[in-house]
Amino acid sequence: MGKKYCCISLCHNTSNTVQQDGTKVILHRFPMSHKKLHIRRQWVMKVKTVRANFTLNDSSRICSAHFETPFTGESIPTIFPSKPTKEVKERRPLTRHTNSTSNITNSEIGSSDSPYPDEKGTSVDCNENELVKENTFEHNILAETTNKAHKSTSTSPYNITLDVGVQAGHSFCSTNDAAVQCDLPRMVYEDIRDSDEKVRFYTGFPTFQVLWLFFLTLLKHGADKLNYWEGERRSMGDKNYHQDGHQKPGKKRFLRPIDEFLLTCMRLRLGLNQELLADIFRTSKTSVSRIFNTWVNFIYDHTRGLIAWPTREQILANLPRHFNDHSDTRLVVDCTEFFVERPSSLVAQWLTWSEYKHHNTFKILVGVTPNGMVSFLSRLWGGNASDRHIVQNDDLIPKLSPGDVIMADKGFTIEDLLPADIGLNVPPRVSTKSQMSSSEFFKTAHIASARIVVEMKMEQIKNFQILNSVLPLSEAHLSEQIIVICVSLTNLLPPLLQ
Repeated sequence: MGKKYCCISLCHNTSNTVQQDGTKVILHRFPMSHKKLHIRRQWVMKVKTVRANFTLNDSSRICSAHFETPFTGESIPTIFPSKPTKEVKERRPLTRHTNSTSNITNSEIGSSDSPYPDEKGTSVDCNENELVKENTFEHNILAETTNKAHKSTSTSPYNITLDVGVQAGHSFCSTNDAAVQCDLPRMVYEDIRDSDEKVRFYTGFPTFQVLWLFFLTLLKHGADKLNYWEGERRSMGDKNYHQDGHQKPGKKRFLRPIDEFLLTCMRLRLGLNQELLADIFRTSKTSVSRIFNTWVNFIYDHTRGLIAWPTREQILANLPRHFNDHSDTRLVVDCTEFFVERPSSLVAQWLTWSEYKHHNTFKILVGVTPNGMVSFLSRLWGGNASDRHIVQNDDLIPKLSPGDVIMADKGFTIEDLLPADIGLNVPPRVSTKSQMSSSEFFKTAHIASARIVVEMKMEQIKNFQILNSVLPLSEAHLSEQIIVICVSLTNLLPPLLQ
């Protein structure tokens, strides 16, 4: 079967080892019977005190050298070797040599026995009394520094242990590093429920009441029985516990559903990476990834309804004063882009490259009503797609009714794409070779003062910091869901224009 080894660190005994008294070392197996489960746990705990990464298996053995009494079925190992201490080498004593004229005595001038002759044949030697005084003075300063350090640590609010090593003459004391131990609490939703300001900062919801009502809606649709994402093969398919009367199998998760929802909102609102969220919520990075993948898809299914297409009567009933001269405006449109990590595929790089941003981007077309509510959101396109291509190949034109007017920037050259009974209100396009006339100037300013509502909405959307950073390729499959969620949640905020 081969030799067996003792599993204790720093112990080199094997099944062939013979002790100094002539007795052979015996290797004992870990108690494996169910009746001795408590003894096995004690053995494992003892071993882990000297070997943190210990894993119990069939070949694990403990030699007889670690038992104080003769081995029985109830014996517990208690003798463990300690790490060898490093030998402290004695350092040479510190001496100071000086050539100062203040240390020269009259009797030493002209002495030929001095080891340091001067230019005129005289010699200079160090005054031993002065040197002793200087060494004593240095020792007193070090002692005062040590006392101040102990006084400062004694008044500290933390549990700090500080040993100061002082070197003086031939004596040397070892120095230990100062250490602070504290157990930081994980973040929970109770930390923000009493402050609407914190709710807006961490989640993007206007108040805690809106956040709580939104979560209760998710809870009614099965937020507490989610099938957590673990890959396409293991996660797809219907589960029995999705039906009423069935509980989710397995052990309970470390985080409650409301805390997982808070984690997802913080990732969207603040753009925190997964490592930091794992530290804040005291869980693993893998758990954060599964939670975020699962909740983003779940929230996406229940937020698409927040982007609604209002009727013309509803728009007129909430028409702000900035649009009094543009009452026939049904939609104000513009495109926006979000940075994404450069893909490895050359085709994907070409499709996502944006000459405007000089970066790989995703692009969407956003349409808002005159008061600033998002009523249209296109599919996700690569940054290489033009505004005209998106309007032509998306579902915007079929939604429009006769008599509607679209307000856009002068870059939208889509007049030939729209039906004859649908208008396009854009600033006048002026050639770079000619100067803008006064009528063209006032028309441009008049349209820009109303079209600013879509720019305000873009800024509101990008308050979700995950859209301001470079989206990693590991989350590229969630990019459309993330953008839809962030855009939809802005519709829960008060109108931009009254």
